[in-house]
Amino acid sequence: MIVVTATFFSPSLCALPALAWEGQMIALPHPCLIRRPVLYVFPRVLKRSLGTTRTQVKAEDGLDRSPLQFISNSILKTNSKLARALSCTDDVSTKPTLETSHIPFEVKQKDVNGTDIKTAQKGLIAPYVALSKPRLTALVVLSAICSYALTPYNATIPQLLNLTLGTALCSASANAINQAREPDFDKLMARTVGRPIAYEFAAVAGTVGVTVLCAGVNTTVGLLGAFNIVLYAWMYTSLKRTHIINTWVGALVGAIPPLMGWASSSPLSDPGAWCLAALLYAWQFPHFNALSHGIRQDYKGAGYVMTCFVNPRLNARVGFRYALLMFPICFLLTYYGVTDSVFPLDSGILNGWMAYWSFMFWKQQRLNYAKGKTPTAEGMKLANMYAKKTFWASVWHLPGVLILAMLHKKGRWDWLFGKDGAFES
Repeated sequence: MIVVTATFFSPSLCALPALAWEGQMIALPHPCLIRRPVLYVFPRVLKRSLGTTRTQVKAEDGLDRSPLQFISNSILKTNSKLARALSCTDDVSTKPTLETSHIPFEVKQKDVNGTDIKTAQKGLIAPYVALSKPRLTALVVLSAICSYALTPYNATIPQLLNLTLGTALCSASANAINQAREPDFDKLMARTVGRPIAYEFAAVAGTVGVTVLCAGVNTTVGLLGAFNIVLYAWMYTSLKRTHIINTWVGALVGAIPPLMGWASSSPLSDPGAWCLAALLYAWQFPHFNALSHGIRQDYKGAGYVMTCFVNPRLNARVGFRYALLMFPICFLLTYYGVTDSVFPLDSGILNGWMAYWSFMFWKQQRLNYAKGKTPTAEGMKLANMYAKKTFWASVWHLPGVLILAMLHKKGRWDWLFGKDGAFES
């Protein structure tokens, strides 16, 4: 005979035991329903070789395949392990831990409500990420870091980390205040209808951000960060509902992070700092004017005063004008010793790409809104296409130009070409 003891897998008290028998789970009688603990006894069966079927398994001669009578409790007295295994206790097991090392796929642990733990944690963080406008904040931080890398003085890791963290927190604070001031108007636009509101988050982020910049970088950078919060959250946000000049004020907000990066290690009296600020200032017009054209009806319906619907021809013309301004700005970066003599050439490829689509957008809008003329459906379709092309060109243009500027930083390739080499202006 084969003697088999049952193992209790369930964490609940006195759960129903189960037994693995020929590859299947067999439920056994609950031991608490029997007066005495029992031992389950099954007949011996022949071992099966690989490839045989269940019907080929035969019992030994003279053995009955049905279970025998339960053995008396007296047998358990000689085996304490069996007695403990088959008896009920008052213990309640703790929450079981899942061993997944043997499972060939990912197993996600869930909480008591059946929610994935990572999903729950993400749900707690997501509103704060949305308040920060992560894409805009990433662009602000990128411009500050690139400007810091282009300064003539050496960068330090602690200063770089403080600049990154402080700038990100200041940007998050300004964005959160901007959203908190415009909930009734944002909900009228499809692009902003889901924005959260939290003044408390803005206050904490702004305070910590300015403190990090002042203590970890320098006072000048901290003051620039605080000024930018005020400029964006109050001046720009207020002007959005009164005058189209808000776009020019908003462009100033984008020009300050390069000054913060430069001031981290170099004086702002250096013309290179203002060239980088001008680069970010000019870039925002072809970028934002093309973006706003596509959602001009949303802006109008929400009550924002934007150039894209107040004066569509001016909107396209301003974008094209500042796209052309990128050429002399990149040249001035070389002239003032920030980049080498090759930078105006390869950056000119990106500048020309964005300027071309800006020109096509302006040309079409000029035709659409000629004096005494109403735009046709075909004309507006072309304008929408050119605006979209301009927008995506600007999205790739800025990081491309900043990366090229760092690659062509003055003296970057002196170790390879020498100071009198081809990369020396």
